[in-house]
Amino acid sequence: MSPRAPAPPDDPLDKLCINTIRTLSMDAVQAANSGHPGTPMAMAPVVYCLWQRFLRFDPEDPIWPNRDRFVLSIGRASILLYATLHLAGVKAVNKKYERLGELSVSLEEIKRFRQLNSTCPGHPEYRWTSGIETTTGPLGQGVAVEQASTFGWERYVGSTGAIIRMRTFGASAPLKELQRKFWFTPDRVVTAAKEQLQLVKAK
Repeated sequence: MSPRAPAPPDDPLDKLCINTIRTLSMDAVQAANSGHPGTPMAMAPVVYCLWQRFLRFDPEDPIWPNRDRFVLSIGRASILLYATLHLAGVKAVNKKYERLGELSVSLEEIKRFRQLNSTCPGHPEYRWTSGIETTTGPLGQGVAVEQASTFGWERYVGSTGAIIRMRTFGASAPLKELQRKFWFTPDRVVTAAKEQLQLVKAK
């Protein structure tokens, strides 16, 4: 899926790519006997269009600092993301961020969707699979991370949940300064998660 000029909706190559994403998604869910094929089927054209025509992303270098980040915060559509990473040829990096030269999501891993130790777990996890930009599950984790408005997020994390967010509108500064000010840091997310675990243990 290398960048190219926009094509009309009936372009045969576009249709083939979209249907391949759908087919991989259906087959993986069926093989796992777990998951939801509906969302990947419906959203395949949207995700294909985003990756093909809009995202600035180098599959050879998935940790390129200036890349666009695609966050799919819905576990039931995770196979849609894995299929896209596979077809885009996104390469793997290890935990030290060293490039390995192999696919981040191989066809064999898609066949092992939602299986123990697969790089295609039911809910995407950052640093477990290259191309995944944030850990978004499992459900009810009690910690939400959003670098924008979070109106209504309380209903997902509960009255005691932690939401790491911007608290005002109109904040403008270099990204690193905003991240520092509003605590969008890995340490803060880990601390919030540990606090939530302590709350659960105390119940």
